[in-house]
Amino acid sequence: MEFTPDRYEMLVRTEQTHFWFCARRSMVLELIRRFCPKPVETLADIGCGSGYNLTHLQAYGEYLVGIDRLVLLSPHMKTLAPDTQLIAGDVQELPLGNESVDMMTSLDVLEHVDDHKMLKELSRTLKPHSVLFITVPALPWLWSSRDTLAGHKRRYTKTALTQAVEQAGFSIKYINYHQFLLFPLVVVSRYLGRKKQRQMQEENPGKITNHVLLKISMIENWLAKKGAKFPWGSSLVVVAKKC
Repeated sequence: MEFTPDRYEMLVRTEQTHFWFCARRSMVLELIRRFCPKPVETLADIGCGSGYNLTHLQAYGEYLVGIDRLVLLSPHMKTLAPDTQLIAGDVQELPLGNESVDMMTSLDVLEHVDDHKMLKELSRTLKPHSVLFITVPALPWLWSSRDTLAGHKRRYTKTALTQAVEQAGFSIKYINYHQFLLFPLVVVSRYLGRKKQRQMQEENPGKITNHVLLKISMIENWLAKKGAKFPWGSSLVVVAKKC
């Protein structure tokens, strides 16, 4: 699917309020506080999309970099993250020097590209013992038209993701499923909603529904913070350290 400035503007609005983006962002920020309690010098968001997440990462890095193939399409990027260097670049050939980054996030990007090639690039550009935060869609049997429309190449099992990350020179410090409590709804949605109108309904769930789903997701995040390990979910999150 081709991304246009209009679609990027839509993504900015969605990321600010949609329960799925809000819950994912809250989860990742909590993991950053846990595994990187002190701000780093250079933090890069790889595949930063609209760039909105960079506004929430400013407290965790002195110098922020956002990289995306179409990063310059959004006219709001500089407004959202005025102190961030935004670079239009391929996540499989990062325009960054060797061992130049202290911390990386890459949220729902790996499934769009050659994951082995991208992970090697993340390893090349991260400094030794630096930390990487990744989220991806989970469970191949959940594949639906939403994956096709989103441009996904794959969904991951926990084993497949672990192997890919470790083969690139990382050690896994944390791995867990995400969206466990809402998983029954996801299964029903994927089974029944293989039409475009369902896609639009999921992107725009309505204010009350969105509020309820966010509350449920935040309860799950609280459980994860307390140490809960979930047996399944529609996403996977990994915290990995470069060896």
